[in-house]
Amino acid sequence: MGLLTIITRTLPLSALVISACTAVDPAPTITQTQLDLLLRDELFPLDDKRIEYAPEDFLQLPAEYRAELDRLVLPIEDEFERYRRLRRWMYRQFEEFEFDVSETYSISDLSANRKINCLSFSTMFVAAARYAQVDAKFQLVSAPPYWDSANSTWINNQHINVTGIIEIDPSTVGYGAPQSSISFFDSSLGTVNQLGGVTAGTAEKPSATRRYTMDISPAVISSQSRHDRLDDYQVLSLYYSNKAIQALLDDDLNLTYAYTREALRTDADSVVAWTNLGVVYSRKGQLKLAEEAYNNALLLDGDAHSAQSNLASIYHRQGRTEEAATLEASVAELKAQNPYYHQLLADTDMDAGDIEQAIGHLEDAVALKHNEFLFYHKLAIAHQRLGNAEQVMENLVKARRHSRGEDRSRFSGKLQALRDLAAN
Repeated sequence: MGLLTIITRTLPLSALVISACTAVDPAPTITQTQLDLLLRDELFPLDDKRIEYAPEDFLQLPAEYRAELDRLVLPIEDEFERYRRLRRWMYRQFEEFEFDVSETYSISDLSANRKINCLSFSTMFVAAARYAQVDAKFQLVSAPPYWDSANSTWINNQHINVTGIIEIDPSTVGYGAPQSSISFFDSSLGTVNQLGGVTAGTAEKPSATRRYTMDISPAVISSQSRHDRLDDYQVLSLYYSNKAIQALLDDDLNLTYAYTREALRTDADSVVAWTNLGVVYSRKGQLKLAEEAYNNALLLDGDAHSAQSNLASIYHRQGRTEEAATLEASVAELKAQNPYYHQLLADTDMDAGDIEQAIGHLEDAVALKHNEFLFYHKLAIAHQRLGNAEQVMENLVKARRHSRGEDRSRFSGKLQALRDLAAN
């Protein structure tokens, strides 16, 4: 994850967005004139030098990365092999970095800070792939958002990754990458074989292409969620929105506004940025402006849950209880179907010491999504606090079963430690 929305905890939850999982409308809906009318720079005095402007170098690789790719990847003639080497280089480059959804760094700042999230990872891979002459495009994953707590704010996390199409030799089909992330095309006929085979073509030398997905979280690749293609400007806008969230968490409202303004100037149709602008105005006490910003978000996406929640909060503050209740009913119905919302409720109960109720919410989350290892891990923690050793073991086993890589190893270690303790 790494695309965020903010939901303040005062009154009904309100939300800022680092990037919302919404369909991308290719035709602008909000005009530059409409945008300019709603920006209020005079309310947020700021030295513009504090803003990281990145339009020109957003996808420019630092010299040290270019040198490595020149040596390891570019000499390879076969595009598929260049992709495979690029993928290995990418994972090796960042395997020791800390995953942090609340901070987003540009490509040039990654090495110094050694923190990465899905947006930074995807931006880095797209830049490296294009330098290595491998097709790469951004895409937004329409998976259910989940929430984290930070100070007095809820962070709504969502996801971005990379896709592309590369040429392959049909004789090597199935080699070198997970089948679940790939579909194959017959270049001569333009047909698709969804089972992963290559339809026989009429060309003298059959050719085929492979669609790949590159993701900081490999488990996402096998999900069946819808993906929406993003252009570079939309991703740059999301980068600015993430920087706005970081500024808000640091209680720097002026900088939050400045980054949100840049996000909207880059992509005036960003639901994320309009929602965040509403939060900024709401924090400043400018409720009319906040309402207009949220309504713009909802004009672009009528299902923007964070904007709906935040607008309901505005209505409460204005005494418009019936309008607030209508919005809250709509949001509640959608949240009830989101397993990560039940996890959010469980986290709140755990913080309050109500472990039994937290377990109930986590069981609701499992009922909606049975293969999320995080839910079982939290259930194990909850049962441990109640002293239910058998349930702790049972849920750790399930957490391990549904996890991968380092997470699976971690749960195996926990289980072995518990078994050793029980044996003694």
